[in-house]
Amino acid sequence: MTSSMITFLTACLQAAVFLILVCFSVRLLRENGRALVVVFLTFFFSLWLLSDLYWVIYDFIRPDSRMPFAANEIGEASVILLESAVLCSAINIRPASGGKQAVGALLFAAFNIALWIAWSGEWIEDILIGVIFAYLLYNSACSLKILGALKTAEWISVGIAGFLLIVVQAMTFFTKNETKTLLDTTGYLLLTAGVFFWALKLFLSWKNHRPPVELLCLVIALLAWELTAKYMSDGYWYILFMTAETICMPFLYLSVRKVVAEQ
Repeated sequence: MTSSMITFLTACLQAAVFLILVCFSVRLLRENGRALVVVFLTFFFSLWLLSDLYWVIYDFIRPDSRMPFAANEIGEASVILLESAVLCSAINIRPASGGKQAVGALLFAAFNIALWIAWSGEWIEDILIGVIFAYLLYNSACSLKILGALKTAEWISVGIAGFLLIVVQAMTFFTKNETKTLLDTTGYLLLTAGVFFWALKLFLSWKNHRPPVELLCLVIALLAWELTAKYMSDGYWYILFMTAETICMPFLYLSVRKVVAEQ
C-alpha cells in the first residue's frame, strides 16, 4: 500500500473521528448554550470535518493531482483561527502577557513561514496561513505563561528545540544526498520528540488533576506542535503526525468539557 493511499485512509479516519466529536460537541452545546468555548469548539470540529471531507472527495475524484489554492486552504485557515478562539474564550490573554515566550513563538512562526515559501514558492497562501499560524502560537505561548504551565527549564528546552529545528530545516537547502537525508531525519526526530514532550506534559497534568484550563492550553500547544510537524513533513512521517493529531482531538473535547463543568 502506497503512502498516498495510507494518507487517504488516515484522512477518512480523521473525518470519522470529527463526525463523532461534532455529535458530542452539539450535545454539550445544548447543555451549556451560553458557554462561548463550547460554541467555538463545535464550529472547530464541524469546519475541520468539512475540510477533511473536501480533501477526501477531491483526492477520490482527482487522485495524484495537486490541489490548487481553494476551499481547503480557506477552511484550514478558519480551523486554525477557531482553535485560537477556543483558547481565548477560556482564558483572558492580554497583549503583554506572553513576554519573551510570546516573542519566541512569533519568531518561530516567522521562520516557519520563510521555510514554507522556500519549499512551495506560494507567497500569498503561505503568508496568509502563516499569519494565522503565528496568532495561534502567540496565544498558546501567552496562555502557558499566564498559567505557569511550564517551568523555566522546560521553556528553555522548547526554545532550543525550535531553534535547532529551524536550523536543520534551513540547512537542507544547501546540502545533498546523504547529508540532506541525515538532516531530514534529525528534523523528524526533533518533531517527534516535541510531540512526546507535549503529550507527556498533558498526561502528567491530567494525572495530577491540574486546572481544566491548563489542560486545554496544553492540548492546544500539542496540536500546534503537531500542525508544525505536518507542515514540515511528507510521506509516512506526515501520516504519523496526522495520526497523532487525530488521537489528540478527543482530549480537546474532554478538556473543554472540564472547563465548562468548572464554570
